[in-house]
Amino acid sequence: MLAQPLPDGRVPVLLSAHDEHLISQDAQAILHFLDRFDSDHDPTVDVASTLLRLRRTRRHRAVLRAADRAELTAGLSALVRGEDHPLVTRSSKSVVPNIAFVFPGQGNQWQSMGTAAYQRLAAYRAEADRCAAAFAAAGLPSPLPYLCGEDGANWSRTQIQGAQFVHAVALAQQWRSCGVRPAVTIGHSLGEIAAAYVAEKVSLSDAVALVGARVAVVDRLTGRYAMAVLGIGLDEARILIDEAPGWLEISAVNGPSSTVVSGEDDAVAALTELAQQRGLFTHHLTVDYPGHTSALRPLAAELAELVPESAFQDGPVAFVGSATGAEVTGDAAFRQYWYESLCRTVRFDRAVLAAQKCGADTFVEMSAHPALLYPLVESVDDESAVIVGSGHRDNAITETFSANVAAVATADPGYRWADTLPADVRPPLRGFPNAPMRAVHLWVAPEPSTKSAPEPATPLTVAVEDWQPATSPTTHGGMSCGIAIVGDTEAALAQLLTDTILSRDGCELVSPSDAEVVAVIAPAIDQLDVTDAVDELAARPDAGLPDYAAVIGPRCRTVWMLTADGERIDADDTDVRPAHAALAAMHRSVGFEFGEQAFGSLDVRSGDVDLQTAPAILNVLLGEPGVMALRANAVGASNHGSPRCYVRTLRESSDSLATRALGVAALDNVVITGGSGAIGLRYAQYCIERGARRIILLSRNGIAAETLKELAGRHHVEVFAPECDITDRAAVATVAADCAGDGASLLIHTAGTAAVHLHAALTGADVAAVCGAKVAGLAAMADVWPLQPECRILACSSVFGVWGGRGHAAYAASNRLLDVLAAQLRSKGLDCTAIRWGLWQNAGVVDEAEIARTERSGLIAMRPELAMDAALARFGRDPLIFEADFDRLRVFFESQGIAMPLSGPSGTDRGMEHTEVDGRPLADVVCAELAATLHSDGSASMDPTASLIDLGLDSLLALDLRKRLRRAVGHSAPVAQMLGGITVNELIEVLGAGSTNGHDLRKVGNHA
Repeated sequence: MLAQPLPDGRVPVLLSAHDEHLISQDAQAILHFLDRFDSDHDPTVDVASTLLRLRRTRRHRAVLRAADRAELTAGLSALVRGEDHPLVTRSSKSVVPNIAFVFPGQGNQWQSMGTAAYQRLAAYRAEADRCAAAFAAAGLPSPLPYLCGEDGANWSRTQIQGAQFVHAVALAQQWRSCGVRPAVTIGHSLGEIAAAYVAEKVSLSDAVALVGARVAVVDRLTGRYAMAVLGIGLDEARILIDEAPGWLEISAVNGPSSTVVSGEDDAVAALTELAQQRGLFTHHLTVDYPGHTSALRPLAAELAELVPESAFQDGPVAFVGSATGAEVTGDAAFRQYWYESLCRTVRFDRAVLAAQKCGADTFVEMSAHPALLYPLVESVDDESAVIVGSGHRDNAITETFSANVAAVATADPGYRWADTLPADVRPPLRGFPNAPMRAVHLWVAPEPSTKSAPEPATPLTVAVEDWQPATSPTTHGGMSCGIAIVGDTEAALAQLLTDTILSRDGCELVSPSDAEVVAVIAPAIDQLDVTDAVDELAARPDAGLPDYAAVIGPRCRTVWMLTADGERIDADDTDVRPAHAALAAMHRSVGFEFGEQAFGSLDVRSGDVDLQTAPAILNVLLGEPGVMALRANAVGASNHGSPRCYVRTLRESSDSLATRALGVAALDNVVITGGSGAIGLRYAQYCIERGARRIILLSRNGIAAETLKELAGRHHVEVFAPECDITDRAAVATVAADCAGDGASLLIHTAGTAAVHLHAALTGADVAAVCGAKVAGLAAMADVWPLQPECRILACSSVFGVWGGRGHAAYAASNRLLDVLAAQLRSKGLDCTAIRWGLWQNAGVVDEAEIARTERSGLIAMRPELAMDAALARFGRDPLIFEADFDRLRVFFESQGIAMPLSGPSGTDRGMEHTEVDGRPLADVVCAELAATLHSDGSASMDPTASLIDLGLDSLLALDLRKRLRRAVGHSAPVAQMLGGITVNELIEVLGAGSTNGHDLRKVGNHA
């Protein structure tokens, strides 16, 4: 999205990884690689270009701005050490930021504040000239002499306030030229005019007229006035005003501890002196009139004469005004609004809240020096929010502006960083280190132990698939995109997609060897019968999958599988194609074999493949990978036929977790397939212990009589174990005739096998072999075995069908097919639930080595009794039931380039009193962070009895210290308290009081 190089001329070097700690490893590898070059060679641009060409952007990102090899080395070294660096920004945000431009009022301006910006920033200069021409056309003096530093002592109020307006809107245009565009604008006092103009709610001529009208009205006031900021909230400010002499009023409420007062000059001076005596933060504004007070209301008639006859226009950007603390729409009375904007108390605090309700999560202040960052941070109170300014009084505009652009851009996973390079993207450097990947495979397996394993303490998680409307996909950062189409290239979808790619700017249809994005069109396998679909896959030597090694070239970053009717998004998706559901599951599993590429799947309805859908498909292919779907007739889809995009997530089940008691009726005649397996036998024992009258265990080889006797124990139960291949319908019918009696009261389907096959060795026959008992077996049982009217069917599926696993393509396919079959049986009126299990203890499905590898990916073996209890709850959808180490599971997901789709349990409560942090004394940690904030040599010589302000802390540094303390200690003191004269010792005491911040996810059972 960036349209030009950064203003400071530095080159952005983007490092990213699925695990935040891997970025330091990557930086270390690149540092070693730099040693290959002669000391006089600067490889900065080549390194940046190589990273953009060879790497795809992952969740955790770090951007280093480097002008030369020395800065590149310094920044990489800081990343290796895990230290902050002024040229490095980091982010782990996984969604496109929703940006608000914030326009402050008067008070922090100065002569020549825009000189450097006018000279160095082309878009700023062009907009400033356009504004100056508008002032001239309105018969008003040009703001440029004040803005750009021409000599002069008697500046008119029009020139000063005009300069404030021009500077703000010119900065906004510079941000836009760098690809940062607002969804919302927020105006504060005079800044409301700039905010309305940038949001295209008012024209430039109307905006200039409004600036002139405000100035003319204020100039008619007589008397000496002043304004000041207090570091306290509204209620405290009112109390202080009551105690101070003279006329004073509240002018603005900026945040929880930032209030502006206006009044007579002597009264404001007395008020600030009183506040300082009480250790409160104060700051005089460069304003000589009582803005936003009752003193201006008698001038309503004069203002009405000067405000242009106009109206608010509809525009693409929401405009939130501080006069009302709400979004200003086209039906607002134009003249009345601008009268209230001048006279009414500014409620910036409410405006920020309104912007957040509009979706804003990133805030950029348009000013020469930050005036509202402190109240913004306080009001937003979200560490993940990006809140930056545009300039700084003590720093070069190109430096500050570029750093803040980088901060916003780093937070956007789809930024086009390649456009910031000083030349075209270059060929990759030979021998450049590979991205460190697969942290999940680097964990050391636990050493064998002869002791019995302790009971795990993690609760079970019950989740369901949840298809959520997705935000509009954004294109991947980088150069123009080459796309290859493989698979069923004769399909109508392939032709429509080809035409769309050829007509899209920035997209090129290329061969797989040159492609950055590969789209695999799934073969046309239309059978709705699950067993027929398995037969069709079995007949294909490649199991319906492409030769991935052949279609993934050196530039490839994303591989998509495009299916039709392969996912059930809502109740309208009744005819799911089983083969396409299986192909998507296999595709996800194959993705774990390719560490440098992300694998995604996109499902469309077969009837929706048309000219409206094809552009939407291309948008998804150019965006971030995931499990996606497009539906043309979905709620929220465009009236013009453009489909709605959905992304599959997992959420904790909101269905009742009350266990359905296994009453006499349900336990009358229990049939268990896979009866000789570990899970089948555990289910048998579970039912027997709860009073089952009759158990039938079906398996190919039967069960020894001694085992059956031991299983029954002293319970009054009949246990039968006939040999039966449940994939053979005739055999099922024969055994049913002998054993079924009046039909099954409960059918528990545990039959199934797993086999590990990497994609290169996988055949259709392999898939069919794994699908046999699990899929064809359940279909045969449902069709042939007699079932009582209230019979419940529990089908044992697996989470691998949902998210896949390395070498488990066939197993993932079989479980996804079982899920489809369960839905089909429900549509026929049967009470069937597919339970997508996690890892069982001693299940016998895979060997111990595979279990250990699976556990390293984050799944934890479940205790059988808890798992079976959970499976008996009533669910509206097929649940996933598993136990997990959520930190490892998060890495497992992010290794595939996707965010963790489900949150894990929160941490435990922290103690209320802290004297140490990670083994270090709290005082040492606090002093070290304060020293780093103040850029001092060290904390040893720091006077702990001195106030933070006396040590050099200002409002911006206080925000930095707050961030550092939250990261190092876990919590911080309020910024207002730090600016109110608190000493170092007092800060340590406040932090030592501690903080608790925990919440519990709903759990299914806790292990003792």
